Amino acid sequence: MDNELKRVLNEIIDKKIIVPKKNRAYNSIRTIELIYGVNLPSDYKDFLNECGACLIKDDRMYQPIEVTPVTPKDGFDSVGVFYGIADGTYDVISAIKIYMDILGSNVMPIADADGGDLICMGLKGKYKGKIYFWYHEEEVSNEDGTEYLYLIANSFKEFLLTFTHHKREKNVNLDDIELFLDDDLLNE
Repeated sequence: MDNELKRVLNEIIDKKIIVPKKNRAYNSIRTIELIYGVNLPSDYKDFLNECGACLIKDDRMYQPIEVTPVTPKDGFDSVGVFYGIADGTYDVISAIKIYMDILGSNVMPIADADGGDLICMGLKGKYKGKIYFWYHEEEVSNEDGTEYLYLIANSFKEFLLTFTHHKREKNVNLDDIELFLDDDLLNE
C-alpha cells in the first residue's frame, strides 16, 4: 500500500476490528474474485490485507461526485464501517452474500453508510473500479432504467483521498421541539 493511502487511513480509521492474517486475507480475496469472476483493484486488495474491517471516525467524511437523496446540505456524507476480512457482522464476504441478490454482480458492498445504505465498488462494465453509494430505499434500478447508484469516486484510492475532517453543525431550534406528556405521568 502506498504511503499516501496509509497516511489517509491512519487519519480516518477510528478502530480496526480485526487485522487479517495474510493467508486468510489472500484466500478471502481470491474467494471474492471467484464469486464475481473479476480481479479486484490492487489498492482495494492492499486495504483488505492491511486493515481488515474498520470503524471510521465520526468527524471524517467525504464529498461524493454525485449528491445522493440523503446527502446533507453541507455536501458531506459519512461511512460507519468498512467491511473487511473479519468474523461476524463486518465481514466483506458475509456482506456480499447478504446483498448479492439485490445488487447483482456489477457492484459489491465494501462499506456501510449511515441509515442502512451501502458504499459499493464497481466490478464490471461501466461500473468497473468506481465507487458508488447505493440508496437502499430502492432497488439498484427500476423498470424505467433509473439507477439508485450514485457515483462517489472514480477509484478506491480517489474515494479514500476525498475523506476530510468535517464536523456537522447541530442547529436545534427550540421552537421546533414539541413535548407530549402521557396523562398518567401528569396525574402522578
